[in-house]
Amino acid sequence: MAVKARHSVQIIISACFAAVLFTVAACSGGYHTADVNDEKKVYRIDEHGAKTAIQDTDDPAANRQPTAQEIAEQLSTKRADRVEPPSKRQQSDPIYVSLAPPVLDAQMQKAERSKGAVAEQIRNELEADPNIRLIEENGNRSGLLKPHGAASADVEVLSKVSLKEAYGIDRKTGKPSKALAVVFEATITSQVPSATYNVSESGHALRNLEVSKRFAKQIKQVILEKIGPGIAAR
Repeated sequence: MAVKARHSVQIIISACFAAVLFTVAACSGGYHTADVNDEKKVYRIDEHGAKTAIQDTDDPAANRQPTAQEIAEQLSTKRADRVEPPSKRQQSDPIYVSLAPPVLDAQMQKAERSKGAVAEQIRNELEADPNIRLIEENGNRSGLLKPHGAASADVEVLSKVSLKEAYGIDRKTGKPSKALAVVFEATITSQVPSATYNVSESGHALRNLEVSKRFAKQIKQVILEKIGPGIAAR
């Protein structure tokens, strides 16, 4: 009876010891191999005892646990592959604008008192803004009007000006009348972010200066308010 009792105690101790080993293995995590549908699979066991299949055992690399150096290299590769979004420009940072001379139709060319006067009107309005820096095709200008050739353009502005007959109401007589109107049109393009805007302004030809100021104001609003916030910092 004593022998049987000792044998029973040894069995119980062995069973407890095996249970303790299984618990320790589950808590510490590790790898486990099992046959699934006549195919060997390798599982990773986490600290809670949950199993996750990792790869086929036919691959020799599956028979060993990755080294700390390999894990570090994998993490480094993932960080390198992650593309960080470019930081946005600050509100006070300049926006570089390529301003091409406006294209004048035949009537406007004849009506222009001095060559380049219309282009100068538009340019002066844009240059007056502290956040806009012009990049222009004409490299012969100097001083404050000298183009910033060293910088690439954030925005491109193409414009045209034309004279057209327009019908309206004569303020004095209250009757329909025909007058000559000046029409300004511009296409404003940004590469990053990719966007295109069109603006236009028109008015009596004798109020050309006033109309050009309103036109330039529209261009500035598009550049500063719609395109500017999305431009990346330089």
